[in-house]
Amino acid sequence: MNRSELSPTTVRLPVLRWEPAHLQDHPRAPVRQALLLHGLTSSAACWWRVADELACAGWSVSAPDLRGHGHAPRTRRYDIAGFAADVLALTPPGAAGWDLVVGHSLGGVVATAAAAATAPGWTERLLLVDPVITLDEGLDDLVRETHAELRVTDPGALLRANPGWHPEDAFLKAEAARQTSPYVAESFLRHNFPWSYEKTLAGTGCPVTVLAADPRNDPAFTSGEGERLRRVKRDFDWSVVAGAGHSVYRDNPAAVVAAALTGSGPGADSDSDSAPGPGPDPDSGPGLPG
Repeated sequence: MNRSELSPTTVRLPVLRWEPAHLQDHPRAPVRQALLLHGLTSSAACWWRVADELACAGWSVSAPDLRGHGHAPRTRRYDIAGFAADVLALTPPGAAGWDLVVGHSLGGVVATAAAAATAPGWTERLLLVDPVITLDEGLDDLVRETHAELRVTDPGALLRANPGWHPEDAFLKAEAARQTSPYVAESFLRHNFPWSYEKTLAGTGCPVTVLAADPRNDPAFTSGEGERLRRVKRDFDWSVVAGAGHSVYRDNPAAVVAAALTGSGPGADSDSDSAPGPGPDPDSGPGLPG
């Protein structure tokens, strides 16, 4: 499938880049390439800690603002296929494909759709961070919650609600909320609802790792999804990041970096004992914003 079959239009995405310093002197030196895709109401800049750590480890890292977010163009269409078509237009500097694509929340669904729409080789593997693979209920409540989240543009308020975040995370999240209109967020939710990409993810032609939020913190990715996918996809694994909320990369960026570098999640455990306490029903999902 090519991009024109995914969506009738694409937008050119602005991209932030982090690179190891040796590329300044040796721009043609081989280097591993990572693409980071943010969630709904977020932006490329919010990957700052993960991106910087990967660059320090020798990776070249690209992170776009997705359509309707950050400094990306606005459009009339906010369907998942359109997001995927935009992402497929990006190419890693000096390479044919990505070594790793990381997607959080909405970005996880976009990465899944993009991987499924291309021949093997677009990426060597996927790392999905609490992706919203399925959303099939509670649309009106989710729209209200997302509108309410967009009104929280005070970094201090975000830090009080999320004391484990770095102050820069709160600042960048507040800035991303100011840059995302209620129209964009609601259009995305209403245009795509309901969706399920579980079978799509099972059919992707590359290894997939999922890091889920702690069961006590309303994870988007459920244990039911994880165990079903593990049964049908041999190169799939998933784990829980104990204590992390939906924004795993803000709560525990080290877990995301470790999973990116090793293909699994040190400090994460798919056993339910890793996150003690009552959890949600295995097939009940939470809110979406990233």
